[in-house]
Amino acid sequence: MIHGFASNCLETVSRNIGNMLHYAVVDNGFSGSSFMELFIQSGIAGEIENGNPKYTVGMSGAELLTETLLITGERSHPSYFPTDYRSDVYWAGWAIAHYQWYSGKSFSTILRMVPFEDWLCLYGTLHEADITKVYDVIDGHFRSRPGNLQTIRRLCGLTQAELAEKSGISLHTICAYERGGKDINKAQIDTLLLLTQVLKCSVSDLVR
Repeated sequence: MIHGFASNCLETVSRNIGNMLHYAVVDNGFSGSSFMELFIQSGIAGEIENGNPKYTVGMSGAELLTETLLITGERSHPSYFPTDYRSDVYWAGWAIAHYQWYSGKSFSTILRMVPFEDWLCLYGTLHEADITKVYDVIDGHFRSRPGNLQTIRRLCGLTQAELAEKSGISLHTICAYERGGKDINKAQIDTLLLLTQVLKCSVSDLVR
């Protein structure tokens, strides 16, 4: 797995995202899910995924909050009150950031599979557990729920091998997309077009 940034930055990034969410929800009244949508829409989530140091280590949680709201036009002067209290919202943001780094999946993909409210539900049983337990639980969600590619392939009555043969995309690649080992949202457009030609669907059907 190639990570967007070095492991020695992970705790800083995770703490900052946790604080950002705490400030957004506790101090500014956003729901966690709606704020994370803004975070993704702003492009900052993608910059963190790609290891842009401006966002991974160059901004505090409060600054990430402000930047997200400024870019999306939601608010110019958000409130935030620094605290040592680690809320369930903070933990959810911290854990999501850890899982993003570990898995290489986009924040968008992670939250589509496990919505923010579900992360909050995990707080009670996992907030004192080793982070690897969180990885195992979320990996289980990806293994147990079929993604768009698998769902559409099955509706078309095709096996993975048949889709590979008809599309010219390797069976290994198709298997990796379906089990979450590779993020189809980051696939080359040529790959997506080959799949859509066989499956008679749009690119947005595969990646949304």
